[in-house]
Amino acid sequence: MSDSPPKSWLPLVLIVGGLVVWGGLLALGAFLNWGADQPHHDLRKAAIVVGTMTGFLALWGMALLVRSRRRP
Repeated sequence: MSDSPPKSWLPLVLIVGGLVVWGGLLALGAFLNWGADQPHHDLRKAAIVVGTMTGFLALWGMALLVRSRRRP
């Protein structure tokens, strides 16, 4: 039998994937915003949502990286 390390990365990948999908849907909703008089397709709103989600995931990834390097 071979001892394989536990797949501790799988939950993290699933969470990050879910956050990316959720951020994409939020960005799509911000882009396809329907106003009272007409639809407004403003790419800046979607860019703000995507940028915020990217920044959050980058900070979270850096925190996980620092934590994994501090562990003995």
